[in-house]
Amino acid sequence: MTARNVLHYALSFLLLVLCNAAGGLVASVLHLPVPGTVLGILILLAGLALLGRVPQPIRRTAEFLLGHLNFFYIPAGVGVMAYAALVRQDLLPIVAALLGGTAVALVAGALAFHWTAKLTGNAEEES
Repeated sequence: MTARNVLHYALSFLLLVLCNAAGGLVASVLHLPVPGTVLGILILLAGLALLGRVPQPIRRTAEFLLGHLNFFYIPAGVGVMAYAALVRQDLLPIVAALLGGTAVALVAGALAFHWTAKLTGNAEEES
């Protein structure tokens, strides 16, 4: 890897971090009930939409981060291990919340898909 490639990766990562920080700043200043990370992603999306393309260094950085996404779960796994006794004590409510939340998300997604298909006229005719 050349110094130029390293610089491109660093600048692309810096852009991602700045978009995230800008989203957090906007959320906190405007007291929005939306996470700053979501706003940061929207800021990045708007910038890329204005540009009309995704520059190659940003694409490569994003592919690298997504390819190594499993490393971002290590802190969560360590946290679960550190609080294993507490997790064991409250395992039933945790499992119930996970299963219930998943069921609600699946139903909400299916209903949204169904309603969108109906609104756009892509719903299959029911017989």
